[in-house]
Amino acid sequence: MSYQVSYNATKARRYHFLLNELISLCNTIPDTRSRHGRPVEFPLPVLFVLLGLKFDLGLSYRDFVAYVNFNPHLLDRLDLERAPSHALLHAALRRIDTHHLHRMYQLLARRRPPPRNIAVDSSGFSHPTGGEWVHVKFKKVRKRRFDGLHNAVDTDTLLINATRVRVKRGGDARCMVALIRRVLKSNLETVYGDKAYISRKNVQFIHDAGGYAAIEPKENLTATSKGHRAYGQLIREYRPDPEEWKRSHIYGRRSLAETVFSVMKQRNGECLSSRDHMQRRRELLIRVVLHNIERLNFLGCAGR
Repeated sequence: MSYQVSYNATKARRYHFLLNELISLCNTIPDTRSRHGRPVEFPLPVLFVLLGLKFDLGLSYRDFVAYVNFNPHLLDRLDLERAPSHALLHAALRRIDTHHLHRMYQLLARRRPPPRNIAVDSSGFSHPTGGEWVHVKFKKVRKRRFDGLHNAVDTDTLLINATRVRVKRGGDARCMVALIRRVLKSNLETVYGDKAYISRKNVQFIHDAGGYAAIEPKENLTATSKGHRAYGQLIREYRPDPEEWKRSHIYGRRSLAETVFSVMKQRNGECLSSRDHMQRRRELLIRVVLHNIERLNFLGCAGR
């Protein structure tokens, strides 16, 4: 099937597929309603579905509530008589456990075979945390104006197999091990990364997991392994002819992780709407879930 035909089919069934997948995933969220007292009108799993649709549409909370009230079909699918208030929907984002969101995108990614090649990269998503007037008036140091998202992307399907949100300052290299631990490593062959992810611990960990660390070394690094043999071997392979090393290991696949970030920002924007730190973390994870749903929709239409 040609790309144009697959693309048209994906767009035709996009919202139907998205709603069905969100309803299926909401069953993984435990319903914490109490057995005593008044019945809960808006269970947390239903609120998760609404939050997923809200971030996909890119609407504000008030605009999204008006959108839901204007769509009786959506209320019928969710077995609701009316839309929740914008305050209740906003508060529900804090109640969702991040462990459930991590499990959701992993369940979606594992509908395809375990990845053979993984590309790791990071990108920043800006957010509103106060302007320059506060900095000048009260002599306060500006907060970090973006949250970093680290993704481990399957280069064959562009599905995100592992992700991590990083708010504090620090190097990207320290996130590599945590990402690879979340990836199914039964068929892992190569892990791609740029110079920011090079370290003895990372290279050795990937080697012990059965893969090859195709991470470009920095210019000033030495081949001293210090107990990490895979690191010294990587430096010695790269130094004689870097361009040949890139061609032999198809290092260009690393840029596919950047492609995923570009798709996410084009679809949902590169600015987060949440101001609270924990809510921004959950918003980013929900965006990862939405990306994997979109990719599964396209792969299904393309027959892959």
